[in-house]
Amino acid sequence: MGFAARISRHRSMTLFIVLVGMAAVWLSQRPAGAQTEVRVFWPAPSKATFLDFEQQGLRLGDRLAARGPLLDGSRTSQVGHGYLDCVVMNRITDDPVEGPGGLYWCTAVLRLAEGDLTVEGLDPHGPGVYTFAVLGGTGAYEGAAGEATLTDESEGTELVIDLR
Repeated sequence: MGFAARISRHRSMTLFIVLVGMAAVWLSQRPAGAQTEVRVFWPAPSKATFLDFEQQGLRLGDRLAARGPLLDGSRTSQVGHGYLDCVVMNRITDDPVEGPGGLYWCTAVLRLAEGDLTVEGLDPHGPGVYTFAVLGGTGAYEGAAGEATLTDESEGTELVIDLR
């Protein structure tokens, strides 16, 4: 094969790869109007189980699993169910003077009428506002991406999910 034929073949292969890449990006894009917000409330207490493997308090590697109903943003109607799995990353404490402490790595699946959403992130033990990543979804949420803002309070957890 001559030099000119090899260059022509190389250019054709490069052009093919570029076109395939452009098509993949184009197909994976959602229109600007597709950005949406999902707002749910997970009331406390949910059905929860703590897996304390060494029976010395919740330490690295121990787990928390929970499930419960999800309510709409007004907290009046049930709109689905939530399923939670957390691994202790830093010892969980409930000091009466210093307050709660510790850190979980949590994954939550939110089963809603339109489909499921999965969010994941670090959750410090106790009340506060935290940001999780949206890992994906099913149904109307297929290919979902974005951020979930969790606000933990004594009544439960409010989740505001910004989808892109």
